[in-house]
Amino acid sequence: MEVNPRYRDERSFGLGTLEVDLESYQATFRNEPLDLSTSQIEMLAILLANHGRVTSREELSRAVGLRRGRSVDVMLCSLRKELGRDFIRNVRNRGWIVDPDVLTS
Repeated sequence: MEVNPRYRDERSFGLGTLEVDLESYQATFRNEPLDLSTSQIEMLAILLANHGRVTSREELSRAVGLRRGRSVDVMLCSLRKELGRDFIRNVRNRGWIVDPDVLTS
């Protein structure tokens, strides 16, 4: 099933049952609030905005202001854990991409 991202404006993103609002710095999954840091919310918004393409470690690190690239791995791991789903797929030697099918089930 093809899932298209929703953009209410440049500050709000949605894909499947996942919503991110950068205006209020809140994220929800299945209409339940997620307990995420501001950096995690920003990272999630970048991944949703880049839906359909791979986002590199450098791009995520730079956008969120991380000094160490490996910090991206830690943040992505905690995002997966918070949602209880492995919705961010690693593309070896390239970066990460959101798997929309995981967000719709």
